[in-house]
Amino acid sequence: MRNNPLHAVLRQARRRKGLSQAALAAASGTGRITIARLEAGGTGDFRVGTLARLCEALGMELSAAPRDVRPAPETLLARERERIRRLDLRRRHAALAARLLAAPPAKAAMLLRNARVAVDRWERERLCSQHYISRWRSLLAGSARSAALRLLEHDSWTDALFQNTPWSAALEPAAT
Repeated sequence: MRNNPLHAVLRQARRRKGLSQAALAAASGTGRITIARLEAGGTGDFRVGTLARLCEALGMELSAAPRDVRPAPETLLARERERIRRLDLRRRHAALAARLLAAPPAKAAMLLRNARVAVDRWERERLCSQHYISRWRSLLAGSARSAALRLLEHDSWTDALFQNTPWSAALEPAAT
């Protein structure tokens, strides 16, 4: 996709993810009209922040590179390994969500309580930013069922949150 115009790359990525323009707008915090203009090859100026949010929501990386220069194989390999690591974290959290939904209520409540204790420790020992902690608190709010369902939702913060997770003791081992 390197030589495709930006509008075609974004449209293809959105369609591959099965997102409507409205769904991408909600996931990226961008207006649907802006996305429509971009995908139509609009000639207006678009902010880098807007493009970055769209790329993040689509699981893409926004970068600038000289024309006709290909990334080194090591760079491509590192990017692919990182992409696989992020997908594995999502898979492991989805498996945990399934376990929470299938577990007896007492077991699910215990797992949720342990995750909340981990977030409390992060806050008490100032191990994470308050913004990060508040995001996890909202994900862990309510019942084990509601927390499990929120683990299955993905937004622009998902990958960042899953890197440092209060569920680490409950996750299955990483894929090798």
